[in-house]
Amino acid sequence: MTMEKQIAVFDFDGTLIRGDSVVALLFYGRKRGCLSLAELLKAGWYGLLYHLHLADALTAKGHSHAFLARMNEGERQAFLRDFAGTLTARVYQDGLARIKKHQAQGDLVVICSASCHCYMRYVAETLDADALLCTPSAADGRVAGPNCRGDEKVRRVRDWLKRQGMPLDCITAAYGDTPGDAPILRASRHPVLVNAKKKLRRMLPEAEQVTWQ
Repeated sequence: MTMEKQIAVFDFDGTLIRGDSVVALLFYGRKRGCLSLAELLKAGWYGLLYHLHLADALTAKGHSHAFLARMNEGERQAFLRDFAGTLTARVYQDGLARIKKHQAQGDLVVICSASCHCYMRYVAETLDADALLCTPSAADGRVAGPNCRGDEKVRRVRDWLKRQGMPLDCITAAYGDTPGDAPILRASRHPVLVNAKKKLRRMLPEAEQVTWQ
């Protein structure tokens, strides 16, 4: 009898790396001279409004990615590939070990993130992920939505599984760190809370809890 393939789903920001990749994108862009201090402050302001629930995620991310549209295609892809390299260099060693463990078991590794495709494509490539499900971006790097968070993660994973001819119950494990990951964590047989916030720990008290350094 052939064993049915299983998948392991990993969030990225806060789960495989410390912190937020959108914030890192802004500071990397500023360091490279690609956006002004005024643009950085404006993007930071909209980020604050988002965290205060006064602006939606796509609006905030739109301001954070706007500077990418000023680059030509070659410049943009070189910038994004270099930036993705700084992110993969920050991936927790424990996270890399868990990815490799799943791969050694024959599981498919899926990165499911609210971060944008324009740079996450290179991250997923470096981590040798079998699939990347994330917030879409246009050819010029601008955010194209919808934001891949909460129930949207489950919808995206379910759609991907359907295209592969696989059932939703084949999610052997899911890894996340915030309440926005709770729906996909609940959809897995083995939810793992990574350096999790208190609210998420209260939502999923029976889940495995790990601290990755």
